[in-house]
Amino acid sequence: MLENSLWLRYNPDKTIREVLARLYECSAVEIGDDERLLYASLKRHLTKKEFRMIMMNEAGLSVEEIGAEVGLSGEDLTKAQYKAYRKIRQDKIRQEVKVGMQKEEEGGENDE
Repeated sequence: MLENSLWLRYNPDKTIREVLARLYECSAVEIGDDERLLYASLKRHLTKKEFRMIMMNEAGLSVEEIGAEVGLSGEDLTKAQYKAYRKIRQDKIRQEVKVGMQKEEEGGENDE
C-alpha cells in the first residue's frame, strides 16, 4: 500500500481508486486495483503542486489551507485547481489507470 505517501497524509479514509472512479464517473471496478500504480501514474502526469492540490481538495481541506500549502491564493488558486482537475481528466491518464486492469486480464489469458 502507500504507507508513507502524501496521499495517506491527506486522505486516510479515501483510496485513489475511489477518487478516480468518482472523477471519471465510472465504477471502481473499471479502475486498476494497485494503489501504488495509480499513485505513480498521477505523480508522473501532474506537477507536485497540482497533485498536492488535488489530494488536499479531495480530503476536504479549506481553500485557505490549500492555498497556504501550495503558495497560491484567490483567483490564481482557483485557476490552478481547475487546470489540475482538467489535466487529471485527460484521456491519457484515464487510459493509463484503466489499462492497468486490462493488462492484468491479458496476462491471465496468456497463461492458459
